[in-house]
Amino acid sequence: MSGLPANRRILLLHNDPIEIERLTIGLNRSGFSVIAADAGRLAMHELVHDPPCLVLAAEGTNGRSADTLARELRTDPFLGRLPLIILVRDIRVNDLDWATLGIDDYIAVPYRPEEVPQRVRLCLSRLERSLDANPLTRLPGNSTILHETTARIESGAPFALAYLDIDNFKSFNDRYGYARGDEVLVVTCRILTTVVSELAGTDGFVGHVGGDDFVFMSVPTTIEVICQTLIKRFDLVIPDFYDPEDRAKGFIDSVDRRGNHERFPIMSLSIAVVTNEHRTISHPGDVSKIASELKKLAKSQPGSVYVKDNRKTETEDPASDSHAA
Repeated sequence: MSGLPANRRILLLHNDPIEIERLTIGLNRSGFSVIAADAGRLAMHELVHDPPCLVLAAEGTNGRSADTLARELRTDPFLGRLPLIILVRDIRVNDLDWATLGIDDYIAVPYRPEEVPQRVRLCLSRLERSLDANPLTRLPGNSTILHETTARIESGAPFALAYLDIDNFKSFNDRYGYARGDEVLVVTCRILTTVVSELAGTDGFVGHVGGDDFVFMSVPTTIEVICQTLIKRFDLVIPDFYDPEDRAKGFIDSVDRRGNHERFPIMSLSIAVVTNEHRTISHPGDVSKIASELKKLAKSQPGSVYVKDNRKTETEDPASDSHAA
């Protein structure tokens, strides 16, 4: 992942023509285009039509302090949505309350010419990661998952990718509410990241597709022990999230998606494992297709199960590859 958006237009708010030229030259050399203006003369219709990806504003623009400049930009309906970097004199750095200023970064003046594009890149990269991350678990989201999957496919090295789904999670949410459901997702995240870190090390990756769907990756040689350990730890702690009477019964009475009353067992895991050990995988879409088949098989079985695809062709039956830890 490049860490940079396709749009590389920077809105530069500054009063000093010499500094505007200096900053523009440096940013242009790094592949950015610059729209220079001051806060009082913004052609908003042009900006809305072709919006910038970041605002770089110098303290003193139109006589405004960093506090005032940041406050006015943040309350602007359009500019307030963009990441903001403030240029501030080094002697002023300790005078500002950075916790309440509401900016994304600052650059102390005087600065080195190469520092500005570097800080802009870092700010945009940080923003992209933040937007992609799941707000509850802070795990990487779909864009990062796709990038990581593509990178492993293109490397040509052996890899294993697993989709994890929590069975009966919706009925648990319906019974106990979303707050307790979120606790289950957070605990699942902690179990998953801990196990993958312990057993896969730097070869591991964990992402959160959304809801109760997670993804993790490792080399093929460790994927099964990861699945087994995940299931053991999940099955050990998950009954504690149920009220004593439901835990004793081993199920909850709830309503399914069609409005019918039904008994739902204690939550369990269905894990679908895709690997390129025995067949060539050339596209992330191949991974999704195979995982979808395996996931259906895993969900058709009671309790926590992982299914690993060891087929060499699509016509083989994957049923023999299911395991309960």
